[in-house]
Amino acid sequence: MPRADQTAPHGVRLPVVLVLFGVAYFLSLFFRTVNAILSERLEADLGLDTASLGLLTAAYFFGVGLAQIPIGICLDAYGPRRVQGVTLCIAAVGIAIFGLTDSVPLLVLARTLIGIGLAGCLMSAFQVSMLWLSADKVPMANGLYLAAGGLGALAATAPVNFALEFLTWQQMFLLIAVVTLALAGGIAAVTPDPASTSKLSWRTRLRTLSMVARNRRLWRYLPLTALCFGTGSAMQGLWAADWMRAVAGHDANAIGWTLAMMALSLTVGSAVGGVLSLVLERRGFKLEHVILGSACLFILAEIGLAILPPDRSFLPWLLFALTYNVVTLSYAHVARAQPTEGVGSSNALMNSMVILVTFTIQFGLGVFLAWAGEADPAASYLLAFGGLIGLQAIALVWCCYPTARQS
Repeated sequence: MPRADQTAPHGVRLPVVLVLFGVAYFLSLFFRTVNAILSERLEADLGLDTASLGLLTAAYFFGVGLAQIPIGICLDAYGPRRVQGVTLCIAAVGIAIFGLTDSVPLLVLARTLIGIGLAGCLMSAFQVSMLWLSADKVPMANGLYLAAGGLGALAATAPVNFALEFLTWQQMFLLIAVVTLALAGGIAAVTPDPASTSKLSWRTRLRTLSMVARNRRLWRYLPLTALCFGTGSAMQGLWAADWMRAVAGHDANAIGWTLAMMALSLTVGSAVGGVLSLVLERRGFKLEHVILGSACLFILAEIGLAILPPDRSFLPWLLFALTYNVVTLSYAHVARAQPTEGVGSSNALMNSMVILVTFTIQFGLGVFLAWAGEADPAASYLLAFGGLIGLQAIALVWCCYPTARQS
């Protein structure tokens, strides 16, 4: 059933708006994962150790996590056009700083600013689909947005290696800063403001945030989403490449190829998950079946990585990347249980927790691996995978228990 918002873009303007917000999320995933390819250069150019590289990479998630709730409230207050336009300008500043300095503290600050600036990309895209698409098409649209992010992760692999044959990584960042500013202008120019942005006071919006925080469905799905997405992002964004070097003994070309295939799997999984949710719901299944099934497959992939020989890790890595982003369809499932005026706040609250867990996992893995030392990286990663699998299994039981009890 279509949404009632009469400001919806019509004709070719709607797909243009959808594509622009998809490009913004493309950038978000690009910066989330690009350090996996840049890690050796960053270590060589900046003299980083494992823990420092983990902090530099995780600073992006720290910025994203800090900005989630303020951006969510602002999305409900001002709409995606204004919020995304402004935050992309912040991202452009951070990207430019990253390309202009070799100071590690400033690079950490720049990564944090990039995270803050790109923090609203997924929420803004989700809100656009919730505002201007019919309710039955929202999960599919969200899945396609996630697929656009997967293309961003793909662009951060072999294409970056190719670009670095002609540019330094600093020059590459400066060029992307210009593109980001242009994208901000495009979104501001073609995206309409929703009609309802000025109807609620800030006091009411804060009460709405408190109300959505009490939603039982949010707390049912949050732990599983945070642990699956956090582990997937932390590994694909940095530590998978380190595992391939230290445990599997792959060279740079093999690592780049595997990361590219993982990014392609991420893209395919996100798109298929969105379409599959639409098809299955029309046949009597529920969105939660797609979410929980994806989580089970993701945990199975981790078990494969933990117990199989390293030379048989390719298919588990593909399954790993194929499934973890699909679990975030829980955002749409939770949003269905929230009032329309609280969708932005709901997505923000959930995303804030998910991203802060991602920061903790990515930085925590760096600290753990530095503490464990390089004598036996296979054993260190086995312990790390075991702990994460255990937590995810507990979260899966927590998520499934209400369903079993109700049936």
